[in-house]
This record gives sequence, structure tokens and C-alpha cells, in this order.
Amino acid sequence: MESSPLLRWTFIALAVVLAVKFGPSMFGSEHKDQPVVSERYVDAPGFVADPVDDPPGQPAEGELCTIEGSRFTAELSTRGAAITHFFLTGDKYTHSPAADLSSTFTNERWRSLRTLFRGKEGDTQLPYDRFPWKLAAHDATSCTFVHEAPEARIEKRVSAGKGPYELAVETTVENRALEARSHRFSIGAYAYRKNGDVKGSFGRVSPFQTDLSVAAGKEVTRKPKGDFKKGWFEKDAIDRYVAVTNYYFAQALVPATEGVLPQGELLAEQWYAAGQDPEADEAGTVFHANLEYAARSLKPGEKATYRQDAYFGPKERDVLAGALGGRGGLSDLIDLGTFSGVAKLLVGALRFFAEHVTAGSWGLAVVCLTLTIRTLLLPLLIPGIQTTVGMRKIKPEVDAINEKFKDDPMAKTMATQELWRKHKINPAKGCLPQLAAMPVWFAMYTTLQTAVEMYNTHFLWFKDLSAPDPFYVLPLLLGGFMIVQQKLVPAQGMDPVQQQMMTWMMPAIFTLMMLFLPAALGLYMLTNSVLGIVQQLVVERIAKKETAATMIVVSEPTPAAPRPSARA
Repeated sequence: MESSPLLRWTFIALAVVLAVKFGPSMFGSEHKDQPVVSERYVDAPGFVADPVDDPPGQPAEGELCTIEGSRFTAELSTRGAAITHFFLTGDKYTHSPAADLSSTFTNERWRSLRTLFRGKEGDTQLPYDRFPWKLAAHDATSCTFVHEAPEARIEKRVSAGKGPYELAVETTVENRALEARSHRFSIGAYAYRKNGDVKGSFGRVSPFQTDLSVAAGKEVTRKPKGDFKKGWFEKDAIDRYVAVTNYYFAQALVPATEGVLPQGELLAEQWYAAGQDPEADEAGTVFHANLEYAARSLKPGEKATYRQDAYFGPKERDVLAGALGGRGGLSDLIDLGTFSGVAKLLVGALRFFAEHVTAGSWGLAVVCLTLTIRTLLLPLLIPGIQTTVGMRKIKPEVDAINEKFKDDPMAKTMATQELWRKHKINPAKGCLPQLAAMPVWFAMYTTLQTAVEMYNTHFLWFKDLSAPDPFYVLPLLLGGFMIVQQKLVPAQGMDPVQQQMMTWMMPAIFTLMMLFLPAALGLYMLTNSVLGIVQQLVVERIAKKETAATMIVVSEPTPAAPRPSARA
């Protein structure tokens, strides 16, 4: 099969996959109402309601406490004893839109690491849900909050973990009542995204499109926001994590290994003003990822302690692999899609090139990976090359058939097929092996689309390899090289009008797509196109030599038969 039809079907297959997987986020979707979850709280004296409450309040911020951890600075408040800001440190993230992972700091109810102590079968330890905390102790790496009441004393310590982007949370509930009391402990991670923040563009998903996931045992369940039309998703016995994730960053909570395992709870909750279209850019969604423990009764003076670890940071593969000492298996926060096995190999190769070949240049690593893939897939391309050479040999005969049957398409098709059979040429023989390489192309797309290593990474004139080319140089170069490639190998069997359409339409479509796709993916496509042109030049050279040799053999005069002698 010629390269132009292959490009056409490659694009069609890619478009179908993108439409199925990312259609709602890129092109919009039919809205279905989701009932707003009722969150009614009994507030302790002195606690002012959140602005989103009914009736709304205008609370003052509590006393702030700052933790300096490995590659982050976290700010917590006595209003909720939870995170108000989580700043990533280092040049890669400090000046990026993701410098502060906290997107829900304005309301106490959605502050990550916020804890509740009342729930089903466990609501007698305290008479209220929300209450003011006091900052009891503070140093550079930890904050200790305390709430004291006649019924209970609650102490919550948040400290920096050992590894990058890690926090440890320890909460102790002490029953001070004269009789047994029960409570139900939960802790959550949250994110708020406006529709405009997660709106994708043609061919590209927004890097801030947010999903939820829960992992227990070997099973990982991922939930996009459209999966919560009926409310909460719950899963028992969580021994790994619950998480709020987007393409490049995650907030994950991991329960301690000892004690009863909690339940995981996920919810994407729509929030929009009265009369506002839920799909409007200013409307949004709150993402919940909670660990909720079974209700527990405490005798007078008895204590219960709950421990969790948290990972709030970028989905850097090497960091996730060692996060929390490997506990939780946080590498699964990266979703590599259907062809994850192939994508993992590609990621490993990409990292190898960046670390050992290109001196840390991720752009050059993409080029090296593209060259490697092209080389490894060459055996699958050889049948196509052989078909191309064969088609070149019979081009004069094909032209003669086209001229002879120019007014009879059916006869032209039959004659062409007979010619192929005569010369043992099968266009499908060259196409099918190349289609076997499609999982590699899709895996490469996913790899480069989700690689946080490309995020805010400079290369040549690109300020961010995970973002589109701001100067549109890459899309224009790609379109230009594709036109050259089409000119080098015009598709056989097409009339001039079809050939002109393929020559200009395919480059135009890919140029349009590259206006929105990450520069890293465009760099891969451009490199692949250049390598394709080099390959075609070699094929053309081989084809011309073999065609010339064939013509010499055919045109060589046939020796004349010997004449009988006169004596005979």
C-alpha cells in the first residue's frame, strides 16, 4: 500500500480513538443533570460558615502554619487544620500554572487533608461537624493542631515526609466523656476545576482535565467526572490509595498498613450558580477523594489513632516509583491507556536517551526515540517498500491501462488487478504489516501526551514541550515536509484530482492538528516525516535501478534463428 493511503487510514484511526476516548472533553457533550450532594454541617460555636454554605458566611482565615518539605512548601490553617496552599519548588514548576496544587483553599470543606469525625453509626463523640482548631506546636517540618472540648480532645499532626512531595498525617481522638462515645473518621483530598480550565482543543486534551482513581490490591479503578451521575463511587478495603489526578499532577492519600482498612470514596460534584448553564466555562466541578474508616466506639479515656501518608506533586515516574518506599504503588497514577505495556517500554527508552545520550535534553531524546522506533519497525515496513518498488516497475503499464480505460472505471480496475496478479503484486501485503505497528504509534501518542518530563521543559524555541508551539513553526514545517513526501510518492491508481486532494489535504489536516498538540508530539511527527522522506528517497533510487535493469532485459534483441544452409 502506498504511503498516502496509509497516512489517510492512520489519521482516521487516530481520529476515531480520540473521539471515543476524549470526545466529550474536546468537542462537548450532552449535559445530564447531577443532583448536588447535600453537605449539611452542624457548626460549633465560633465557627463561621463557608461562602458556599446556605446561608453563606464570610469567615476570617485562621492562624497559618508553614511546612518546608522536599521540593514543596505547604501552608496550613487552623480553619480546618488543612492545606490552604501547596507550592511546588524548583525552576520547573515555580513559574508554571501548577505552582500551587491547592485549588480549593477558599472553602474549609474542600481543603485537602481536611478531617471529619461524624458519620453513619458514629456521631456521638462530638455534637458538631466543624469547629475551630488551635495551633499547638509548629516547627519547620510539622504543624500540630488541637481541638479540646468536654467530650473529646483531638490532636492532628501534619509533617513533611521523607521523600519528595510527601506528607504524613497522624490524628488521635481521645474520649473525655464519662460514657462510651462513637465517631467515624474520614480524610480527603480535593480539587476544583472550572469547565474553561479543562476544556480541550481539537486533538488535544487539556493537561488540567481531572479524574479520580482508587487502587486496592492489583485493581486500579479510574473515574472521569462523567461517571458520577448517580453520586458517590465507593470501594472497600483500600490498601493502596485514593487520588485526584490530572495529566501531570496528583493528590493521593495512602492509609497506614496497620489497623482496619478504610473505604475509598470518589465523587465529581458539579457546582454552578442558579440559572447558570452547567456547561458554561465559569461553572465547575469539585473532585473528592476520601478515605473513610468504619465507625468506632471509645470507652472513657480511650484513644484511637489514624495515620495516612499523602503524595501531592507531579507524576514524575522515578519519584512515583520510590514514593513512600514503594508503598501504595503510586506509579499506577499514570494512566498510559490501552497500550500501556508498549508505552512503558517507550517511557523507559525516552528516559534512557535523556539521561545517557542527550545530556538531559528531552527534545533530543524524542528525536532519538523516533529514530529507534523507525529502525525497529523497519522489518514491518519492508513489504510496503517491496510493493512500492514493484509498482514503480509496472508504472508504464498502469499508465497505459488508465489511458485505455479512462472512461470505464470498472474495466480499469479489473485490468489493474489482473496486472497486479501477473506481476505478483499485492498492495495489502504492504499495508497489513504496517497496521501491526499502530499500537506503537498510539502508545507513543499517549507517552508524549502524559509525560510530565515534558512539562515546562525548554527545547530550541519551545518554552514548554507539553504545550503547542507558540510561534506555529512546527506545524508549518510538518505540513511542508508532508507535502514533499506526498510529491515524492504520488499514490498509484488515483486520478489526478484524487492525487491533488491527497497531496494537500493530509498535510493541511496534520498542520491544523499540530496547532493544538504538544510540541513534543509534533517533534516526534516531524522527525518521523523527515525519516520517511529519507526512506522514500532510498526506495526511489532502488526502484529506478531495478526498473532500468528490467527495461534493459526486455529491450535486449532476441537472437535470430540460424538459416538453413544452401546445400541442405
